[in-house]
Amino acid sequence: MSDRCKVLVFGGTTEGRILTEHLVRMHIDHEVSVATKYGRDILKDIDEDNLLVGRKDKEEIRKVIIDGGFNLVIDATHPFATEVSRQIKSACKEQGVTYLRLLRDTGKKASCSADHHEDFSTEVDTKGMSDVVYVDDIIDAIEQLKRVSGNILLLTGSKNLAEIAGGIPDSSKRLYARVLPSEDSIRKCTDAGLSGRQIIAMQGPFSKEMNIATIREVDAKAILTKESGRTGGFDEKIEAAYSCGIKAIVIRNPESVTKDSNNYSMEEILDIIEEKSGDDLDYNNNIITLAGIGPGGSEYYTRELLKALESADIIFGAEAVLKNLDASVTDKLKNAGIPIVKEYNGETIYRYLNKDINGIGNNRYTNPVILFSGDISLCSGAKKATEVFEQKGYEVRRISGISSVALFANKLFLSLENVRIVSAHGRMVNVRYYVETNKETIILPSDADDARNICRDLSDLNVRIVAGCNLGCNDEKIVEIRSITNKITNDKDDIDEDKGDIDKDKLNKDDIDKMVLLCSRDDTNNNIEGKTLLYVYNENADNRIYAGGICDSDIIRGKTPMTKEEIRALSIRKLSLSQAAVVYDIGAGTGSISLEAALSSPDIKVFAIEKNEEAISLLSQNKEKFHVSNMEIVKGIAPDILNDLATPTHVFIGGSSGNMRDILKLVYDKNKNARVVINTVTAESFAEVMDLLKDYPYLEPDIIQVSVTRFRKAGKYHLADALNPVYIITLCTDQDIQSKR
Repeated sequence: MSDRCKVLVFGGTTEGRILTEHLVRMHIDHEVSVATKYGRDILKDIDEDNLLVGRKDKEEIRKVIIDGGFNLVIDATHPFATEVSRQIKSACKEQGVTYLRLLRDTGKKASCSADHHEDFSTEVDTKGMSDVVYVDDIIDAIEQLKRVSGNILLLTGSKNLAEIAGGIPDSSKRLYARVLPSEDSIRKCTDAGLSGRQIIAMQGPFSKEMNIATIREVDAKAILTKESGRTGGFDEKIEAAYSCGIKAIVIRNPESVTKDSNNYSMEEILDIIEEKSGDDLDYNNNIITLAGIGPGGSEYYTRELLKALESADIIFGAEAVLKNLDASVTDKLKNAGIPIVKEYNGETIYRYLNKDINGIGNNRYTNPVILFSGDISLCSGAKKATEVFEQKGYEVRRISGISSVALFANKLFLSLENVRIVSAHGRMVNVRYYVETNKETIILPSDADDARNICRDLSDLNVRIVAGCNLGCNDEKIVEIRSITNKITNDKDDIDEDKGDIDKDKLNKDDIDKMVLLCSRDDTNNNIEGKTLLYVYNENADNRIYAGGICDSDIIRGKTPMTKEEIRALSIRKLSLSQAAVVYDIGAGTGSISLEAALSSPDIKVFAIEKNEEAISLLSQNKEKFHVSNMEIVKGIAPDILNDLATPTHVFIGGSSGNMRDILKLVYDKNKNARVVINTVTAESFAEVMDLLKDYPYLEPDIIQVSVTRFRKAGKYHLADALNPVYIITLCTDQDIQSKR
C-alpha cells in the first residue's frame, strides 16, 4: 500500500459534501462512496470523477479499499445509519486501515425559558421543555406516538416509515411524512400505506417558518424527529413545534449516547489529513471573491452572488452587511457549517485566512467570499481589499451588486445620464459646489448625521432635496426634505409639480405611501435616519466651471496681510493644481490662496495653516462666506502642526516664521515629489531659499520676480501705486518638469 495519503469517504450527508470540497481543494487523492442517486446528484458538480454510487456491505467495502489502495477511511454517513457505520468500521479493522468517524456538529446549546419561547437562539436547549420527549430508538418513539391524539408529522425521512405506520393506529388517515423528492422515498411512503397529501416530498434545509407552515397545513399535534444537529435542521424543527404548542418526540443521536475513540470533528480530521499528507499537501487558495449584495433585500441579489455564496467555504463582511443578509441565506450557510465572520478589512482577512491565533498555517479556506453593501464599484471597501489581495498574489474575482444610487434613481424616475453623482462617504468634499453647478445631484453621505449637515449647508439655496433612507430594506423611507419653494407642507398635492424632475404621479402606490413630504428645515433631523442618499434638484444651476480670480475686495481682510490678486493668479498657476490635490497653505493669513485652491475644484482638499488668532477668525469668516467645505483650518506653527495631516501633493508657503528649512524637510519627507510654491518679498528670504536648495539637488527651481503697479484715481488724474516686488519660487522635480512639457 502506498505511503501517499489516499482517502476513501463514505458520504451522502452535508458533512460529507463539505469534506469532499476540502479534499478537492487540497488536491488529496480520494474517492467518495454514496448509497443513492440523490447522494450522487449533490456531489456531481463538485467531484463527479471520483464518485462510487450504490449501497455496499462489508465485503464490498473491503474490496473497494483493497482495489483503490486507500490508507485512510472517513465515515461521514448519517449519524443514525449505525449499521452502515458498523460495517465500514469492521471492514477497515480487518484490512488494517485507519477508520475515522466524522461527527456531526450539534453546536453548543443555549438555554431557553418559556418566558422567551418566541426568541430561540439558533441552538436550542430542550432541557426542561415538557413537550419535548427524548427516546432511544424507533420502538420507543412508536410507543410515544401511540399516545398522541390527532395528526402526526414525521420528519425522520423514509427509512423506518413502514415500521412506524404499522405500529400506529389509523396511520393511513393521520400520519404525514416529509421525505426527499426521490422515487425511492415516495415508493417507501406508498408501501407504508400513505397517499396523496400525506406525502410531502420536499428538499431542505427548512426554516422555522417553513416548519410552522407545514405543521399548520396538516394540523399536526406532534412531530417525530431525530437529534440530527445543526446541519439536519434540528433547532428549526423544535422551535416550530414549540411555537405551535405541540409535542416533539426526539430520537437521540446514537453518537451522543456512545463515546467512541474513533470519533472526530471536521477540524480534527482535516488536521489528520494534513499530517498524513505532509509535503504532498497542495492547497489551491489563491482565489478570493469580493461581492456586492445590493441595497438590502434578497430580491436584489444577483444570480452570480447566489452562486458565489453556494460555493463559499467561509464568508466575511461588516456587521451591518451580514445583518442585512436574507435569513434563508444565513440559515443555509449555517446548516452547511460555513463560518460567517464579522470582518471586512482586507489585511485582517488575509491574516485570518493564512494564520490562526497560534501562528500556525490555517489556509484550508480556499473559496472565501467577502461581502459588501450595494455595488463594489461605488463607495466600497472592496477597492482597498482588492489592492491588498492582488499584492499578496491572489486572483480577485469581483461581483457587482445593484447600487443604492441606481435604486434611488429608479424610485424617483431619474435618468442617471443627467445626474452628477458625488461621494461624500468618508471624505472631505465641497458638496455645495456640485449642487450649484449641476441641475441634478445624487450625494452619498457618510451617514445620517452627515446627510443632515449637508442639508443644513444647502439651506440658503432654492433647491429641492429628497432623502432616500435604508433603500431596499424593510424600513425603506423616501423623505422630501424641502421643495423648491421652501413651502412647509404635509400634503403631497401642495408640492409644485412644475419644479424639479420628480413627478409624484409616476410613483407607484407603495412609493407614495412611503413618501413623507416635510419641507420644514426643523424636521430634517427627525426624518433622516439610517443609510441615506440625497437627491438635489437645482433649476438655477450654473454650469460654468470656476476659472479662478477672486477680487481682493470680496475677501474679508481686516489688518491681516494678504497675497494680492495678481500675485495669487500667478502663484495658483505655478502650483498647477491637479483634480484631487492635497494642498498645504502655510501662513494662510486671510486664506486668499486657500480660497482660490478650494474653489478651483471640489475634489481638492486644502489645509489652511495659520498661527495668528485674528487671521484664524478671518479664515473662518471667509470659509463660511465662500462655502468651501473642502478647506480645513489648522491652527498652529509649521512644521510641527503638519505631522498628522494628509500627505501633500502641493504646498504654498506665504510665511514660514523662520522655519523654512524644517518645513521643506517635513514636506519632502512626506512626499519627495510635492510641488512647492514660495512667495517672498525680501532679498534675505530669497537668499535663504536658494541656499536650502543645495540639500535638494533633484529639485529644479523656477524663479520669477513680479512687479505690479496699480493706478488709483486722484482728482482728474490716475497715479501709479506700485506693490512690493515679489519673488515666486516654484520647486518641482525633474520628472514633474518633463510631465509639464
